[in-house]
Amino acid sequence: MREANRSLFEPRVVSIGPYHRKNKSTQDMEAHKKRLVQAFFDRQGNANHEFYVEEVTAHCFAQAMQWYNGNVGDSDYTADMLMLDGCFIVELLLLQCEDKARADNYIRIMWNSIYYDLLLVDNQIPFFVVERIFRRFRSRNENPAFDNTQLLHLVNTFFNRRKGQFSWAPANPSPDVLPAAAANQHRLAVRNMGTEATATLNCSQCVDICGRVSTMPRGIPAANELQDYGVTLHVPVDTSEQSEIFDVKFEGNGAMTIPRFEINFGSKILLANLFAYEQIERQPCDKLGAVTSYIALMNALINTADDVMVLQRAGILDNLLSSEKEVASFFNELGRCTMLDMREHR
Repeated sequence: MREANRSLFEPRVVSIGPYHRKNKSTQDMEAHKKRLVQAFFDRQGNANHEFYVEEVTAHCFAQAMQWYNGNVGDSDYTADMLMLDGCFIVELLLLQCEDKARADNYIRIMWNSIYYDLLLVDNQIPFFVVERIFRRFRSRNENPAFDNTQLLHLVNTFFNRRKGQFSWAPANPSPDVLPAAAANQHRLAVRNMGTEATATLNCSQCVDICGRVSTMPRGIPAANELQDYGVTLHVPVDTSEQSEIFDVKFEGNGAMTIPRFEINFGSKILLANLFAYEQIERQPCDKLGAVTSYIALMNALINTADDVMVLQRAGILDNLLSSEKEVASFFNELGRCTMLDMREHR
């Protein structure tokens, strides 16, 4: 999956964690990262560099390194670097809620790229590191604005600043969601918290609609073919509140309802990395995640650029990429990595 879509999985400007820290594309940010972290230390009442290094070394570093694969244990990624990455993330979250103008010009210009780099599945540090740094900051902080601030609310504010398909997580997480999110080791888990697959797609209904098919299809026909069988494709009629992107319904009257999805380079990054995260977390016997189910459905519906055009005309896809062929390639390349039997996926 990575080899076919490297641009969706490698950071453009900022490296977080050990995997990409030597990438040429992230070297320019290192000096600015240190400058932003110094601004974090300089916050009124906050501790200094040495305090946070000791804190991370004593309580986080050994456990954090166990979450990385490969030869990371033999790398030169140190507790100081882990602390730097964690404090950088905390300061970004604080700036998002305050005023980004406090950051230097380079970080302000690169803010959008930083946002997407923080979503990459292997450009991460464990969430408990960020949580511990934030708790220590809040215990010393002299700014009353942050006295009752919860880290997960800051994370939610940062990642949900974009509307539409980027608001998959609830804008105001309920109290029962927050403890479960805090237990996760990965920011993408927090990003996807509360998302569930609600598709009510059933192949027996598909046979009822496609009465001319002599044998039960093993999968879902492509969008063009579905139209030939009389299936109507449309977005939800009720727009009183935003539909969840995965709330796909196939009614017995031959109507398939799929919420609108704006596909652009940013949404490709988010969808691909959430999909990759589900593959990492999923055990063989586990139920498929919402993103994996959605990718499997879109891969089935889209075989060619013509199928993309059918979904565009129905208002289901809002294509901001260069061509319909690029959309088809994206879903097909991810779909080949789902490793599921459609006959078992109901």
